[in-house]
Amino acid sequence: MAFWWVNHKQTYGAEVGGGYIWSPKANRNGSKNQTYINLTLTRPGDIVISYASGLIKAIGLVSAPCSEQSKPSEFGSAGDAWSDAGWEVLIDWEVLAKPIRPKDHLELIAPLLPSKNSPLQPNLNGNQGCYLAGISDELGNLVLSLANRVNPFFTDAVEQHQAELEGDAIEADIKASALESTEKLQLVKSRRGQGLFRSRLEQLEPACRVTGVTNKALLIASHIKPWSECDNAERLDGNNGLLLSPHIDKLFDRGWITFTDAGDLLCAEPCIEHILQQWGIVLPKNVGSFDHKQTEFLAYHRDEIFKAECIASA
Repeated sequence: MAFWWVNHKQTYGAEVGGGYIWSPKANRNGSKNQTYINLTLTRPGDIVISYASGLIKAIGLVSAPCSEQSKPSEFGSAGDAWSDAGWEVLIDWEVLAKPIRPKDHLELIAPLLPSKNSPLQPNLNGNQGCYLAGISDELGNLVLSLANRVNPFFTDAVEQHQAELEGDAIEADIKASALESTEKLQLVKSRRGQGLFRSRLEQLEPACRVTGVTNKALLIASHIKPWSECDNAERLDGNNGLLLSPHIDKLFDRGWITFTDAGDLLCAEPCIEHILQQWGIVLPKNVGSFDHKQTEFLAYHRDEIFKAECIASA
């Protein structure tokens, strides 16, 4: 995974609204421009920071390899000076509820700017000659930290996007493998909480542990140890799952709640407790103990998925 910084200038609305970035292949005089060539170096899963009008307004994930595409018609007069032939990279953008003003963090950001093809000048004004710049992991992670500071749970959304891309890659490998076609089908279905995995899970779990809902059509078959982190046997193991109401599944999947082996519900932050209480869930809550095989997967969820560090900082 790499970090990139794009200076949109007048094309912010079109590019973020359309889910892409675009540049011509060369400068107006035909000369090469590294910050245009950089589009061809992006890879799915890379993180792109969107900057326009002095603000970081969105952060996204590259969702597909770079391709040759004509200049977007929605650029209108903003693209009159560019040739029609160009590069396009599809981006899953996440718009920040509260944009970040880099100048408010000059002492942190300025030392981390690249020495060549920097997206910002030393005074943190935008560099008009730079479109897409490669930046260091240190600067990229700093921006993610700043984004999460003023947009709670933002980095969780980024992590979720990355997990989905990773899952897509694993699913493609399964489909291309030498496994029997029926096994491939069951493994792919298990990612979506369907097929053999769900039928095995329903034999163990009759209802949502938190809400008590028993209507199976309204419940999600959720892996305890994430599908992308499992071997094929674990992906189909009913002990590696819970039937959860959709809103509870989201909290569990993102690591905002988890369970002890004895069934005590744990929350990562006080605000999650408040959300549960707004949903009519009385805390503290015990959902009933888990059997030995389930506790092995729950231990993984508590150690690797649960946002336990939030408790220490709350």
